[in-house]
Amino acid sequence: MIIKALDSLGGLLFGREKYRRGHYKLAKRLAARQRYEVYKPHLIWLTDPEFIAARDMAEQRGIEGSPYDRCFTLMTSARMVRNIPGNFAECGVRYGKSSLFLLTGAGAQSTKRLHIFDSFQGLSEPSDADVQSGGKSEWSKGDLAVPQDIVRQNLSAFGDRVDLHKGWIPDRFNDVADQEFSLVHVDVDLYEPTLASVEFFYPRVKPGGVIICDDYGSGDCPGAKKAIDEFFADKPENVLSLTSGQSIVIKA
Repeated sequence: MIIKALDSLGGLLFGREKYRRGHYKLAKRLAARQRYEVYKPHLIWLTDPEFIAARDMAEQRGIEGSPYDRCFTLMTSARMVRNIPGNFAECGVRYGKSSLFLLTGAGAQSTKRLHIFDSFQGLSEPSDADVQSGGKSEWSKGDLAVPQDIVRQNLSAFGDRVDLHKGWIPDRFNDVADQEFSLVHVDVDLYEPTLASVEFFYPRVKPGGVIICDDYGSGDCPGAKKAIDEFFADKPENVLSLTSGQSIVIKA
């Protein structure tokens, strides 16, 4: 309450935009000391109406998860494939925040379904490929577990457009073996489930469709990058590494 009151007073005294930019400059100076980055206030995606609506829904429902730059990447990728046949698939969902932005990007009138694959028991056992340069993995079996009922509730606004497939990856992939996809989001942190995900979905993605790996640029997830690089080494597509830490591949 006190901070909100000070913000309101600052906006009245200095003008909202000047006060906002002053906050940005201060945040930028503080972040620079630790070599962090702060979003620039003039970036258009921060004021995108669909993004704002999805962000507000996530915050009202208390849905934690992906940073908003990654969420916007998912939303705009979903927009890009609106006219490409095929459903969406998501491997690893946690609270469902990324799912919310994918479904928003598909459009309110979309008939595309989102098939979510998750153990709802957290991560599987890390392998040797998930060990960082220091000799240990950031992750342990069971990390990041979120109950299925919470995810279902978080995505209840999208009705029957969401199908939850509970099980360890890749055990439930055959549920959709006969389907085609326009977008696949892989967010499973570890080498083996990342590799299994792209091996299964790559041949089922339509030309022009996209495969996004959430963990490609994360130093905590070396196995995810290794899996993507190995899989696409002999494929015609290039892997684009994004500053958000994601990677994206557009199917040839």
